[in-house]
Amino acid sequence: MKKLLKVLGIIFLSIIVLFGTIGIYTYMKSSEYSETAVPYIKEKIPELSTWNAAVTKKYLAPEILAKTEDEDLEKLMRWFSKLGHLKNIEEPQFVNVSSNVTVSNGQQTIATYTILAHYENGDATITMRLLEIDGGFKIYQFHLNSNALID
Repeated sequence: MKKLLKVLGIIFLSIIVLFGTIGIYTYMKSSEYSETAVPYIKEKIPELSTWNAAVTKKYLAPEILAKTEDEDLEKLMRWFSKLGHLKNIEEPQFVNVSSNVTVSNGQQTIATYTILAHYENGDATITMRLLEIDGGFKIYQFHLNSNALID
């Protein structure tokens, strides 16, 4: 019985250490990007919320831009415009950061944030994946979810 309690204690302690390590790692990565990615997001969301395809194209990562047809982007911006004008956004929330190596692009680091945005026709949750390029960022993915877009 004593041996069983000792084993359970070791397992429990290991789980606590594992979650603590994950928490510390996430906090460190979050604070690393809070000085660069968060201001970028706060600056770009109002510009993107003009729903102008030409403005959006300026901020897309090169490989995403190469895969995107102009008329598809125009159609998407018209659909997003149903939200109306941006009222304000809440503080961007860090989700994660990932790095990978690709044959064509070398090492890529992508930071993911979620942002709650308030528009005149309803709220939207935005998930932005930012590709780190030369000390700056480009938008790798822009996902917008809102009940106001449901017909």
